[in-house]
Amino acid sequence: MPDTPKLSHCADYVRRHDRDRFLCTLFAAPEKRESLFTLYAFNQEVSKTREMVSEVMLGHIRLQWWRDTLTELGEGQVRKHEVVEPLADLINDGHLAVADLEAIVAAREFDLEDRQPVTQQELDRYIDQTSGQISVLASRLLGAGGDDADHAARLAGNAYGLVGIMRAIVFHGRSKRLYLPKDRMEHHEVAQGDVFEFRKKQEIREFIRELAELARARIAEARKHRSALPKQAHAAALPVVLADGYLRKLAKAGYDPFSAEFGLARPASLRLTLNGMLKRY
Repeated sequence: MPDTPKLSHCADYVRRHDRDRFLCTLFAAPEKRESLFTLYAFNQEVSKTREMVSEVMLGHIRLQWWRDTLTELGEGQVRKHEVVEPLADLINDGHLAVADLEAIVAAREFDLEDRQPVTQQELDRYIDQTSGQISVLASRLLGAGGDDADHAARLAGNAYGLVGIMRAIVFHGRSKRLYLPKDRMEHHEVAQGDVFEFRKKQEIREFIRELAELARARIAEARKHRSALPKQAHAAALPVVLADGYLRKLAKAGYDPFSAEFGLARPASLRLTLNGMLKRY
């Protein structure tokens, strides 16, 4: 039997830490996959900063390391690092811009503030600057270009990002962190302690149902614009398919965000495969 191809460091890193995007990348053209794995590995490097440090100052130091690294990449200097080196190739070839990557690092400063967004609008900005921006850059790596394509990719990334916030409620709650909008929690009379203690209250279910309805609307909006995204770039928006599946699991769980059926749900592989093969999302 032939040997199984060995994954690169970035591909294996994404496979282990960002399973959704790893699976979606498999539907990109073979020659483009490594570029996506590199982008997603970079995203994982900066997004995990808060989880890796015991003190906020250490988190700032880690993000500053990435800022300095990106500045050096713009000057043609490359640090020896398993993600930085392939990232340098993408920058040198003009496929990624240093400023776009720096914006993602800057957005992750919010993670170090250890406070919840005050409003849905503030949460939306955070999602747009992280998941939305990553989706745009992924679509460009796959050959998309122009304002309409960027907008379509951003809508897809934002829809997936909102579902991701809900799926991470238990993960964040264990470390007493909240990414849910404070104003909507207050409207539904949900306290921080209700989330941190994983209390199965009807108020929480109603609040999460509201967020799920918003996420569904954003998925529908993303799909309205999918014709603006070239077929060769559809893999950048495929996470929408998985987000839709997760919302189905959430509804089945009665909108209980603490249920394993939702938080630990496996990606809907069959639906992803069908959509991936048909070049749609």
